[in-house]
Amino acid sequence: MNVQAWVHAYPLLLLLLIPAYVALLMWATSWLSGWSLLARRFRASEAFYGETWSWQSARFRGWFGYNNCLTLGASPEGLYLSVMLPFRLFQPSLLIPWREIEVETGKMFFGYYDTARFRIGTEERVTVKISGKLVDRVRQAAGPGWPLYKIERMEAQTRG
Repeated sequence: MNVQAWVHAYPLLLLLLIPAYVALLMWATSWLSGWSLLARRFRASEAFYGETWSWQSARFRGWFGYNNCLTLGASPEGLYLSVMLPFRLFQPSLLIPWREIEVETGKMFFGYYDTARFRIGTEERVTVKISGKLVDRVRQAAGPGWPLYKIERMEAQTRG
């Protein structure tokens, strides 16, 4: 039986398989990126009232990209991360206190592009990297909450 004949024979089964497939993809995304690990301790339990920026991108664990689907926010209390509604299954909003974040800043692309790498959680150690104008926006919104120390390793790596 070819695919087209199968689809015509079992249309209801196909309607059930598509949502199951999407749910499996959302679960795998949450697990592979480290989002589910962070959600165990840093799930946002109330509304976030700091400054936010929608349609943002970040790279989790160095290779897993959330491209143009994040709302990222910052306040003196912490860093806020939320996935757009259609992709939020298994990925609840997060609010990470600044005391749980190490920040490594630097430049990319011959010093023209700001970048920040956050190591989140004393136990989890999930890295989240943002770049561009968003770095300064987050730093400004964090105000006194932004960690005062910075590691210059990223800057040295781009020079050498």
